[in-house]
Amino acid sequence: MSLLKKGLTGYQLKVLAMIFMLVDHLNMYLGPELHWPLWINFLGRFVAPTFSFLLVEGYFHTRNKRRYLKRLLLGALVVGIGNIIYNLLTKAYINPFDHQPNYLLFLGPHNIFLTLALQLIMMWSLDNILNKHRRKVSWPAFIVSALLMFAFAEGGVYLLPLALIFFLGRKYYKKAPMLWATFFWCALLFAKAYYSYSRGATASVSLYDHLTFASEFMMVAVIPLIWLYNGKRGGSGSQAEKSFFYIFYPVHLWIIYLIKAFV
Repeated sequence: MSLLKKGLTGYQLKVLAMIFMLVDHLNMYLGPELHWPLWINFLGRFVAPTFSFLLVEGYFHTRNKRRYLKRLLLGALVVGIGNIIYNLLTKAYINPFDHQPNYLLFLGPHNIFLTLALQLIMMWSLDNILNKHRRKVSWPAFIVSALLMFAFAEGGVYLLPLALIFFLGRKYYKKAPMLWATFFWCALLFAKAYYSYSRGATASVSLYDHLTFASEFMMVAVIPLIWLYNGKRGGSGSQAEKSFFYIFYPVHLWIIYLIKAFV
């Protein structure tokens, strides 16, 4: 009952998302070795939408959007360099079927900072367009950032609609419609996954196995978290606290990469 009354702060949402992000990445790379069940795949699907939602909140609260963007781009660069080293060491960018290099994967497999940076550019541009400010520059910036997010960013194809839903819901203070729109988008993703299974795309596996693989519809789990969000930043506000996510994200990935590749 106290949780329903007090709600969750932005800091609490971020910590919760970080914990389940760690679980998700451990499962992705070490799940078979750890003998984790397939339903673990469901647990981390709310993480990216949560970071996307918190980015929207940060956009409307920050005093310096340029500094915010520079911080995300710097994080994306650091993670990108780490990904390049990982791919060079493990040859993970080589297609296992035709043994040809796939350079689109060279900067992958993970870089949430790049996704968030593109989302910030997209939101900033859209905000200018809606406010009838610098439209000649903002329209191209919006289109290019949206296309890059859709085509190249981690989770972008599924996250892009939610990023727009969160932004518009926050800008116009329409929380209930925002949550309903989130639900309908996730329902469409579930219908897509079920349709793919019914068409025999994975005939050799059960529906349960298929849904644990095509599990993007479980982003719906972000809805109760957004509903519980109380609009407060939370935490101490210290610089160390602000920087922790920017350090934790690449470091935990690199440790998992090393364990997977060499242990």
